[in-house]
Amino acid sequence: MNPEYNEGEKIRQEKAQKSSLRKDACLWDSVAMVSEVAASPYSSVAKIGRTWFRFRGFFPVPLFLLLVILPPNFTPNLFQTLAALTGILLSEALRIWSVGYAGSATRTRGDSVPQLIHAGPYRYVRNPLYVANIVMYTCAGVAFGFSGLSVLIFLVSAVEYIFIVAFEEETLLRIFGSAYDNYCEKVPRWFPSSTPKVEATEHCFSMERALRSERSTFLALSMMAVLLILKKAF
Repeated sequence: MNPEYNEGEKIRQEKAQKSSLRKDACLWDSVAMVSEVAASPYSSVAKIGRTWFRFRGFFPVPLFLLLVILPPNFTPNLFQTLAALTGILLSEALRIWSVGYAGSATRTRGDSVPQLIHAGPYRYVRNPLYVANIVMYTCAGVAFGFSGLSVLIFLVSAVEYIFIVAFEEETLLRIFGSAYDNYCEKVPRWFPSSTPKVEATEHCFSMERALRSERSTFLALSMMAVLLILKKAF
């Protein structure tokens, strides 16, 4: 057998072995980092957010009650009404766009997250659903004829989601490690960027998935529309 061939083959094997060792070292470094984050306790803000996260679906209930029970402090003119209704519709459109990619995972109340999604609106802002909710709730207050209550709704919902996002971010960092950390560095938390900040993942938009996930929201919006009509009529 050719000695030169044997020597070349030996060198190639040594290089392949070193490359494999480097990959294993990087893998174990990543695992160690994620394990270290997962073992660390939640911050006090995240602990509050964790509780709020599990009951977030009940937040609109007292909102609807206040809008129905309290007398309005002003009568919105045509422009104000159209602006409020447009804000609600655009907010729901953003929700549909978001859940069309994320699906029913956005409805969960536990800590498990199946995958990291940065497609669709998640390339522009990290929390499109919460941005949509804050705008929707505030516009509902305006449509019903409340100025001070609309400001209060905005502030309370903003505080709620600040706590919830703190919990979600710590959870996602525990699960996805540096991948989520890099995503946070590029994509803004609250104010959408004008251009996408990350490459899209392979997730595809599904209108069927979006409509199925938004059934409860459609029901709530329908109830709100009926209440608004009844309140203005009587």
